[in-house]
Amino acid sequence: MSYIAPDDILSLMAIILALTWLGFVIDGHRIGRVVPGVVFILTAGLILSNLSITPYSSTVADFIGQYVVAAAIPLLMIKADLKKIFIESGRVMIAFTAACVGIVAGVLVGYYVLAPWHVGAKVAGFYAGAFIGGTISMIAVGNAVQMTPAEISAATGASMIPSVCGLMALVALPNLRFVQRYLSYRSTSEATEPGTAATGASPTPEFRLTHITGALALTFTICALARVVERLVSAPVGHDQSPYHILYVTTLTVIIANVFPRQLQRLRGEFDLGMIFMYLFFAMIGLGTNITSFLANAVSLFFYVLLVLGIGIVVTVAVARPLKLDLTETVTGLGAAIVGPAATVAVVAGKGWHSMVSPAVMTGIFCHIIGNFVGVTIAALLQ
Repeated sequence: MSYIAPDDILSLMAIILALTWLGFVIDGHRIGRVVPGVVFILTAGLILSNLSITPYSSTVADFIGQYVVAAAIPLLMIKADLKKIFIESGRVMIAFTAACVGIVAGVLVGYYVLAPWHVGAKVAGFYAGAFIGGTISMIAVGNAVQMTPAEISAATGASMIPSVCGLMALVALPNLRFVQRYLSYRSTSEATEPGTAATGASPTPEFRLTHITGALALTFTICALARVVERLVSAPVGHDQSPYHILYVTTLTVIIANVFPRQLQRLRGEFDLGMIFMYLFFAMIGLGTNITSFLANAVSLFFYVLLVLGIGIVVTVAVARPLKLDLTETVTGLGAAIVGPAATVAVVAGKGWHSMVSPAVMTGIFCHIIGNFVGVTIAALLQ
């Protein structure tokens, strides 16, 4: 029994929102450059639940897991204009595709090697979605394959240190002599002026009530329509489609984003709102984590992630030369797949590859689209 009852909605919401606030504070602090706020959210939530202050499950957690996560997907992806993505990403998209192949290869090899040590089909799909699609796909796939909060927390926690190692490898890769000899290199510092690759948005997000309420109305409408489509599809195929709710939401979001690209590009504040929804989910995951279960699975998952990243990097570099990709394109595409667009932008900008910043951003948006589908497909095929 916990000190706070599972049906004490007000107290639990206060705690979850406080943990969410803590995550954003850490991300904005210099310590967030080393350890992201998500780690602090998960750790603080884990401490509260394992000291029996909060329950492992509650009605608030059920609501967040069932509705809030799905609602975050359209908010984070509603500007995924595929035409713009493919035009601006150029050959980096080829490198990203090669990196995706490498990640999938690593996921499959690791699954068959480490299957006896708590690495199942759900975890394989989870990591495929996580590394190809980032945090958005990681959470979406975890929900789609019906992983428990404890399983998601263990998988997320086990990937933290290997992910940092992956970022360090990405930074070091262009400096390795054998990589420089294997891949051609051209200076791109003069190709694009610094700072042109970001989306042009102000560092301080604009908060407009009409935009925020419109974004909320749109995202929940998409989720409701996805549920209707699920029911329509379930009858002819003879199989309940509710476990794939996230995929239907993703598909509808991409369709709407590409039917109304100009109108949606004017929307402001929706991405920040989506990030709040995601951090609420991380707080729920932390509170739902049983430390005993976490420690029993985290060690094998740690080595699994290292294997996935290692194979992904090797495969990407190996196929880059036959695909006639240069060093800058390879590193940018690889970064978009294993560490996400934000970290990749920081890496390529720090190298002076300013013409690679925009492709890193646009490829990173595309990775969110396909990560959900790849992760759920792998989990389904391995079960």
